[in-house]
This record gives sequence, structure tokens and C-alpha cells, in this order.
Amino acid sequence: MNKILTFILIIFGAIVLNLMIDQNSIGILLEKLIFNSISILVGLSIAIVGIFLSSINSVYLSLYRLTKVKDKSESFTDGEIQIIKETLSELVDELKENSLFSLYTFLAVIIIFFFKEIDIPYIKWFIESTVVSKLYVINTLILIGNFLIFWSIIDSIRVVFRITKAFELVKEND
Repeated sequence: MNKILTFILIIFGAIVLNLMIDQNSIGILLEKLIFNSISILVGLSIAIVGIFLSSINSVYLSLYRLTKVKDKSESFTDGEIQIIKETLSELVDELKENSLFSLYTFLAVIIIFFFKEIDIPYIKWFIESTVVSKLYVINTLILIGNFLIFWSIIDSIRVVFRITKAFELVKEND
């Protein structure tokens, strides 16, 4: 429900923002935004996954060692270890989905950006409106893509912080 509301707000915000700004000005802004900040943020998102996957592997190794400890009185129970494993697995999957989503959305935005500059002969924009022009629709799609990438990166950072608290999840469930 929260993701659907966020998605609707992103679409609404992009449409309103695009209506409020001159199309030529927003085109220049989007060009700078795409090739500078978005590419850096997508690279950062991929780096986050690489760094934290090695940390997560260390956590899994620690869990394996916890199951092999002879003195069970000071370690987690088998049920608690299973909860931690399941939670970590869910968080890793969410981090993977966010990273792949950022990458695929970035590629889609770049492709859309190039379509903005292509003028195909004998193909005319099908909507006869001064407001909803081809440039407006393409700029809106690029804005939506950029906002979705930002949201995906924010969600990835949240997931990373939840991963670092994985062992505390057991105490919260009790």
C-alpha cells in the first residue's frame, strides 16, 4: 500500500512539476540531471549492494558458527537463528530488487531521452494539444523515472540500515 501511494505521488508530482516549468528549461535541467547526478547515484546504489553483500555473507557465516556452538545457553536458539536468516534473506532480496530497478529505470530513462531528440518522418504526435505535447510527455516520463530512481536509492539505504539491525530483530519479536 505504501509503495503504491508513493508511486502515485511520484507520478502526480512529476506531472505538476512539468506543468509549472517551461519545457525548454526543464529539458536542459533533465539533461544535466541525468548525465551527472542520476548516473552517479545509480553507480552508488550498485556499490552499496557490492559492499553490503560481503557484509551479509559475514553475517551468514556468523549465523553458521552460532549453530555450531556447543554451549547453547549464551547463543541464539534455533528458532531465533531461523528468524534472522529469513529476515536477512528478505532484506537481501529487497536490496537486489531496488538495485536492479534503479539500473533498469536508468536505462529506460536514457532510451526515452534519446527518443526525445529523434524525429521520425511521417509519424506525427497523436494528441492535438498545446499542453500535452510530445515534449511534455517525454519530459514527464523522464521526471517520473528520475524520481523513481531517487526513491529506490532511498529505499535501498533503509534496507541497509535494517540489515545492520538484523540481530536485534529477534529481541523485537519477543
